[in-house]
Amino acid sequence: MKASELLTNYLSQSKVMQLATVRDGKPWICTVHYVADAAGNLYWLSLPKRRHSQDITDNPHVAVAVAVKTDMPVIGIQTEGMVTMVDDPVVVKNVMDIYVAVHGNGKDYYQNFIQGTEQHRLYKFTPERTTLFDEVHFKDAPQVILGQVGRA
Repeated sequence: MKASELLTNYLSQSKVMQLATVRDGKPWICTVHYVADAAGNLYWLSLPKRRHSQDITDNPHVAVAVAVKTDMPVIGIQTEGMVTMVDDPVVVKNVMDIYVAVHGNGKDYYQNFIQGTEQHRLYKFTPERTTLFDEVHFKDAPQVILGQVGRA
């Protein structure tokens, strides 16, 4: 299997990622539940008052890490890219259908979003450069650098 196919599979199977932000030269990292779309973009829900959300408002450049397999041999994903807030109702609906299927919560998010009563916002991470570290499938050279997801 190619690295890009493995990456797509890993992102769709995992549920939690670490999100690193920076504001005023000070780093911050947090853990969020996410879902991936077919293009390799990652989405999560968060309140705008959270530190990482405020950091993203000031600087949308972030880094993400996903620990796929933490026992030896290790598999992990590190990626950097840009974050935007999702306001398009069609995209929100499609992503939330995935989110509810994966996480089992957020069933009322879309309706609350349409009504303007939802406090959480949907964020989208678009990867620009990704490194797959996979000691299982690439024993001799486990660090595979990819451009955008889907390209090797």
